[in-house]
Amino acid sequence: MKPKKKKVLRRKAKMQKKKAQFSPSKTRWFTLIALCLFLLFLVFLELVLRLFNYGGEHKLFIPTPTVDSKYYGINRTVCSRYFMQNDFIPTPRKDLFLRQKPENAYRIFVLGGSTTAGFPYGHNVSFPRILQRRLSDTFPNRRIEVVNTAMTAINSYTLLDFMDEILQHKPDALLIYAGHNEFYGALGVGSVESLGKHRNVVLTYLRLQRLKTFLLIRDGVHAIQRLISKPSESDNDFDPMQTQMARIVKEKEIPLNHELYRLGEKQFESNLRDIVKQARKSNLPVFVSELVSNIRDQKPFVSIKSDTLPDALSIFRKARKLEQAGEYDQARSVYYRAKDLDALRFRATEAFNRIIQNVALKYNCIAVPMKSHFESESPHGLIGNTLMYEHLHPNYDGYFVMADVFYQAIRQNKLIEAEWPSERIRPAEFYHRNWGFTRFDSVHAAMTIAHLKGGWPFKKTGPNRSLDIIRPQTKEDSLSLNILRTEGNTLEMAHIELAQYYESKGEIQQALDEYKSLIYSVPYLDLFYEPAIQLLIQHERYAEALQLLTEGLKFNKSPFIHKWIGQLTLILGETRLGILYLEKAHQEIPEDVHLLYNLARGYYQMRQFENGDRVSSQLREIVPDAPANSMLAEFKRSMMEQPK
Repeated sequence: MKPKKKKVLRRKAKMQKKKAQFSPSKTRWFTLIALCLFLLFLVFLELVLRLFNYGGEHKLFIPTPTVDSKYYGINRTVCSRYFMQNDFIPTPRKDLFLRQKPENAYRIFVLGGSTTAGFPYGHNVSFPRILQRRLSDTFPNRRIEVVNTAMTAINSYTLLDFMDEILQHKPDALLIYAGHNEFYGALGVGSVESLGKHRNVVLTYLRLQRLKTFLLIRDGVHAIQRLISKPSESDNDFDPMQTQMARIVKEKEIPLNHELYRLGEKQFESNLRDIVKQARKSNLPVFVSELVSNIRDQKPFVSIKSDTLPDALSIFRKARKLEQAGEYDQARSVYYRAKDLDALRFRATEAFNRIIQNVALKYNCIAVPMKSHFESESPHGLIGNTLMYEHLHPNYDGYFVMADVFYQAIRQNKLIEAEWPSERIRPAEFYHRNWGFTRFDSVHAAMTIAHLKGGWPFKKTGPNRSLDIIRPQTKEDSLSLNILRTEGNTLEMAHIELAQYYESKGEIQQALDEYKSLIYSVPYLDLFYEPAIQLLIQHERYAEALQLLTEGLKFNKSPFIHKWIGQLTLILGETRLGILYLEKAHQEIPEDVHLLYNLARGYYQMRQFENGDRVSSQLREIVPDAPANSMLAEFKRSMMEQPK
């Protein structure tokens, strides 16, 4: 055989051998092993990332304010799940609820966006906070928890994503006020945070980002994107004071019935339906509110004329003429039409209210008639600046209307108890007049709205210079401006600083009002009660201090509150009641010297000398040389010498 032919044969033999080595069976096994190794690597990576808590904690609820607290609060960074393209991460309200739900508790969770969060106010003025206090007054023997999960710039995708975690905490009812953010809220079809037009893609993304490995990949992709497209301060469009309202919008024109508009409608309907279905599977009552917005005093932001639709601005002008002619019913209808034609989708169309009604009817939940109530509280039934700040956020009066509408809806549907105690039901006006709301709250809200209106879309071009032109005239002005310009201060810190400022000037009532605003913001913690009680006692306003603490007991049965109620009732001559509260506090803080002294003195005053001696001996063990011991001994002798 020729050498050349032998060489060819050897080459063919080698090729056949290689084919034999990679037979279909072996190829499948090789692929399977490679896949298993890759999966093992992913599992290992996930475990390592979890071990080092990569990306931080993204749960909705975490122990607050410390890891060993008896309360859960809303995670301040939970919205990092939904915001990738924006430095802004909205923060939740400081609502707390007990980790262990008591038997007498009635727990309501509230879902929504910035209106539900109470914008432009702080934590003290929002309809869930007002509702909680009203329900607590109506049912003083129940622990009422109204947990507000709402945040700015989120929509129904976020609300749906929250549902699994909410249901884990044994809710008794669910309240929803949402829909205005459907296009521009995180993951909305017109938002810079959009993931596209396909709902299933978004839902898959939300499920995947519970994995730390997915977060690592997401953050890597995002870092590369930011590196490529990061704007510099020299860019003409750079505006460090740009509002989130301006930053969140990608699609500035979404005409009525456009493809994106239809996708937004469908997105809202599908997500709302799934939220309600999930709640109803758990036999959870659901209240879904109609949406309201400023139709009279907010003209359309973007007016577009097409072959099939008129432009929004001409319709708005027509409505204004009808109003001026006294044709209020017709004007109302035309105002709503102008709002719906506005191609900048910050205000939900009336189709969204129809979706709410249809979903409520189909899935047996309660549609809350917010729209009709706002119309009845507005001149000629035209919702405008009497209840609204700008395009859709209620003012102080508007939030109390919202709270009352939800309160009445819960009452009419006989939740909490079948028969509500009419003698304990105070009118909405009582809370409106007596709320923990100060001039500083009003100033800060007005300044926040001025900042909002100083930028796009209220101002069409140019940077937002609204804060630059403000010349502070008062302490409140300066504090509010500092909060809006920097991140170095908060509303709570400002209230405390202002209270101390008023104290230094001897303006005691103003200082107390600031502390009261803080208490209404976070009624669950001792932190803000303490300075208010100290100030009231310092000025011998014991009855006011006792009333404030008794109100606080509805939200916070802490040893601090029990102790001070006990001591104040002793001062006011109700010795038996004072002992009762002091004993409750003593069970949790057995070595509080101040408490032991007052408790022993109370027992001696009641001539229960054996109990007084028991408490006195505890005090001597803790502080054997304290003057309080001899004072108690002297008080005991004086009581023993008195005739029975």
